Amino acid sequence: MKGIIVGAGIGGLSTAIAMQQHHIDVKIYEASNKLSPIGAGILVPPNAMIILERYGLAEKIKHAGVCIDSTDIFSSNGRPIAQTSAHFTKNGTGYQVVAILRSTLQSILVDSLSPGALVTGKRCAYVNTKSDGIELFFEDGSSVSARYLVGADGLRSNVRASIFPDSALRYSGQICWRGLSEINLSSKWMKSLSEVWGPGIRFGFVPVGNSKVYWYATKRQEANGIDDPASVKERLLDIYSAFPTPVSEIISQTANSSIISDDLNDLRPLKSWFSKSTVLIGDAAHASTPNLGQGGAQAIEDSWVLAEKLAANTSIQNAFQQFEKLRFSKARKVTNMSWQIGKVTNLRNKQACRIRDALFRSVPDVMTRRQSRMMYDIPY
Repeated sequence: MKGIIVGAGIGGLSTAIAMQQHHIDVKIYEASNKLSPIGAGILVPPNAMIILERYGLAEKIKHAGVCIDSTDIFSSNGRPIAQTSAHFTKNGTGYQVVAILRSTLQSILVDSLSPGALVTGKRCAYVNTKSDGIELFFEDGSSVSARYLVGADGLRSNVRASIFPDSALRYSGQICWRGLSEINLSSKWMKSLSEVWGPGIRFGFVPVGNSKVYWYATKRQEANGIDDPASVKERLLDIYSAFPTPVSEIISQTANSSIISDDLNDLRPLKSWFSKSTVLIGDAAHASTPNLGQGGAQAIEDSWVLAEKLAANTSIQNAFQQFEKLRFSKARKVTNMSWQIGKVTNLRNKQACRIRDALFRSVPDVMTRRQSRMMYDIPY
């Protein structure tokens, strides 16, 4: 059965690799003429590493990134709020979060594709469903046909718009800046993802190797805020001036040109991820805000389950139904949990923030471990 994947992000590339392992004929069509990863860094948590190990890629990713021991959260005065282990054990094998440049992860995935599997410069315009499959039309006027289509084209998916035109994004109330800093952190910060929470603002940073630190910063504000690229660094230094070391140093050592910003949106939950011969995965199906660092991981989980079900079924509909049944609940939980954490970190009232911080400090370890198990365990 010939298949098409639209989108060469983490989810689309992982799905193509999974299908190759099952000897499924598939080709990826990517809108960009050249793969240019959005965002400087990415976290690859244990659930993703378990799947990537099955693809034979885990060791490459570990060697190319930085293995993280914990997530550490601090208040704006530097006082610890919470610490969560970045380790997880499954069937006697230990896994941990890996922080890596997004471009490096993408290159590792691309290098694992069969020759000719990826076609660039083909932006999806719309999808036409036929009795025997689909026809995919591109903006350049060309088209291709296949038995089925996998929409892996992200939060603003054109494939999703074709099959679920009423789908809509949901604004979180926060803008997010991201950047890559050239800085040597002290040993205190080298094995953790660190976050600082203040009233309505947050700053997170993690080493990704070779004196490079990936960072992100959020602020509560109205949607569609416009940043002046020439003054964005000065604005950030002002917003986070009261945060402890090394926040200001990280911002200062970041080139203005490498700072990107966008509104934090997720996808209003869909009732289903497929229609006839088209199925959605990753952010196209269940985009979440990045508060749990699970966006790419959930797409990677999708890749494994979808390929397995397509390999085991002669019926496309059965494969899509089984895929959705296995993945729907967990993806929804991650989306909802991430949304709620965003609300908690969005608080601006200082007294409310003090209460929030005190509540997080009192969370029992058993609850933290239960949450990690929900995210990291792979039941398939």
